[in-house]
Amino acid sequence: MRRDVLPGRFPWEEEEDSALLIKLANKSIRREIEVNLRPLQMTPQQAQALRALSVQEGLTNSELELQLFIDKSSVTSLINGMVAREWVIRREDRTDGRRKRIFLTDLGRTLVSCSAEIADQVKRRASQNLNEKESVLLRELLRKVIQVYEPASGGLDKKEKPE
Repeated sequence: MRRDVLPGRFPWEEEEDSALLIKLANKSIRREIEVNLRPLQMTPQQAQALRALSVQEGLTNSELELQLFIDKSSVTSLINGMVAREWVIRREDRTDGRRKRIFLTDLGRTLVSCSAEIADQVKRRASQNLNEKESVLLRELLRKVIQVYEPASGGLDKKEKPE
């Protein structure tokens, strides 16, 4: 067996393939966040939406689409579920009655802190084996990879922190 192939995973892909390693890292982190959010009966996407609303309440569906990297129907379904659980409420925009803005409820605010701590703990584990210099280098390299796929927007802004 070749040394550069991950045994038992994807025998047709090489272990040193950057795209595969990025995918496996993302999948592992996301899976652990998902497992740790289960006791709250919450999905990672719901946690991301709550966190986005805690930073800037009153977002519209369109604004959440951009922040969560999901399409219109997914945002609608996501928000409908969160409204049903009484985590968020919709209110009419004061200047445009056709537009709805989304706000956290008290329960939603409580869940933000719980879910954010879970996600932060999992993400800290992702770099626990890296020193500060390696962490900085990894982020720089990942930004370069992202820029290849998002040339129009110039990639991720350094201030953006996707979960």
